[in-house]
Amino acid sequence: MYRHLLVPVERSDACVEAIGHATELARSLGARITFACLHVSANDDAAQHRRAAALLARAEAAAHAQGVPASVLAVNGTAAFDHLGQQGARDYDLVCIAQGSAVPPVPGVAVLVCPCDARPMVAKAAGALFAVHRMRSDAYDDALRTAQPDARTIERLREVHREENALTTALRERTSTLDAELDELARLAEREAALLARVARSIMDGEPVDDTLLACARFACERMGRIEGVVLPAARRYLRDADWSALAEGAR
Repeated sequence: MYRHLLVPVERSDACVEAIGHATELARSLGARITFACLHVSANDDAAQHRRAAALLARAEAAAHAQGVPASVLAVNGTAAFDHLGQQGARDYDLVCIAQGSAVPPVPGVAVLVCPCDARPMVAKAAGALFAVHRMRSDAYDDALRTAQPDARTIERLREVHREENALTTALRERTSTLDAELDELARLAEREAALLARVARSIMDGEPVDDTLLACARFACERMGRIEGVVLPAARRYLRDADWSALAEGAR
């Protein structure tokens, strides 16, 4: 029986799918997960480290929303992964990787390659959602790097979550099993929007926004992680091809 899963995380659509597969598997097994970011080294700049931290936070939020115990591991380059391999046989009993990803050097541990949904309309609709999530994550990162963020960046963040809304609306029409989760995600989106409005007012008044903007980023990170790790896997179960075709047609 698998009790501890290692899931490498990287900036790709296939990896987001793998996180969803891994969290559902861990929940069914009563296992826990450790997420590790692959392509981060000690020589990388601060922006790369921040983006890696955001990826790990979204993955951790996805697992926690599924009720799966999860932690994150900062892996700094190949040397650190070699060290991970030396102790991995003791710490982990399954490695879950995205389709097309390299297998981490963890000798003696089983590897599960998580498949990608091959339907073109699903790939287009999900890809559009992932692209928006990456854009929003990068925009938050840009805003948090400055003492007084650009007002245009905040306006971009205040745009309506069109892809998210279309997905959740389609899912509500097909099943009520996700209603509680979708209601919570709607509350998170409302809270984020209210805080962003406060940030926009503070910028106009020349007031500091650090704490409020950081709270916004945390709400956004949790919401995006839960959509990627809970809502999308459920959508693949419940939505029909016609639903996905409509979502793909409306994708940016």
